[in-house]
Amino acid sequence: MSWGIEDSKKRKDILDLMDIGVRKTMANPNYVNEVQKSTNGCWMDQIYGLMRCDICDLSHQCPVREEEEWQAWLKENNMVVEKKKAE
Repeated sequence: MSWGIEDSKKRKDILDLMDIGVRKTMANPNYVNEVQKSTNGCWMDQIYGLMRCDICDLSHQCPVREEEEWQAWLKENNMVVEKKKAE
């Protein structure tokens, strides 16, 4: 997230994110170890309770972004994925 320091808006957003993290860990020092896994696979949603793809430093490995790109590709190429019914 160091690239965000140059942009004042992103810098403020990162500082706000850090503030959320500080408040959560001050309320519960074991928060990071006890936090529930995110249902959508986003680490930021899991830790901070919000998704900010624009400031995420792991966006190239993001399962949410990958799924969105996959669904867009399927739609663009008129593909339909059918799940096989259990026998």
